[in-house]
Amino acid sequence: MTEGITLTLTRLTESDELLTEVMQSLAMQTGAQGEILLIEQKVDSAISAEAFSNERWTCRILHGSLPGLSAARNLSLKEAAFDQILFCDSDAVAREGWAAALQLGLDASDVAITGSRILPRWSGRPTILARSAVVRDQYSIYDLGPETKEVERVVGAGFGLDRTKCSEQMFFDEALGRRDGRLFGGEESDLCRRVSAAGGRIMYIGGAVVDHVIPRERLSALWVAKRLFYAGCGRSKTGGAPSPSRKPGLADWLLLPLILPPYALGWLCGKLKG
Repeated sequence: MTEGITLTLTRLTESDELLTEVMQSLAMQTGAQGEILLIEQKVDSAISAEAFSNERWTCRILHGSLPGLSAARNLSLKEAAFDQILFCDSDAVAREGWAAALQLGLDASDVAITGSRILPRWSGRPTILARSAVVRDQYSIYDLGPETKEVERVVGAGFGLDRTKCSEQMFFDEALGRRDGRLFGGEESDLCRRVSAAGGRIMYIGGAVVDHVIPRERLSALWVAKRLFYAGCGRSKTGGAPSPSRKPGLADWLLLPLILPPYALGWLCGKLKG
């Protein structure tokens, strides 16, 4: 097994309370060791590196304002002390064994990217829209079960990569991903497409689990519509057809009249803006 790994995340607006819970979940990971690298973009942060350093993990914090999530992840790729890098969102709490399971997957010679099983932790009662697989993708829920399998893409709330494999493709397109208050996505899917084309395998590791905290303000139909709009914008830039993590079911077809218009409008706006 590789000697060490980097666990990295970036915080823009999440509360100190939530970020502390996430950082503690990383610092408590066993079966692996290395560093925790936080890209801190909140000016009045009360988070200290010493609070999350122990015999297995050394915590580092880099402060600065970046234009978006993809830029922060590219900074992590540049600054990481180890070649195996695990990305965790600042609102995703890692369960025990998460880091070790993703690292074990990356130890295979032809595996370049590993993805987590991402389960929701609702902060309130979700709307009926959340029954749709397409909408659950907008919440970064990625549940393909507890097994390990080869997949086409991973989801950003929790995944890992080895920057020495398909090294020319190991970057995030900064035209994609959340930035400036806009809910763009698609940066992980874009990465996976390029890495796969370069010969790297992508594995879903069902034993590597994170709980994605979904705040109450994201439960409204308005937030879902906004997220679908930006998903359409992102798809117009990357090309191809929508690819939900699971085959669309009855709920998707019944809710299509509510789901399709904001997505289609976003796609059209993205095309018109080039």
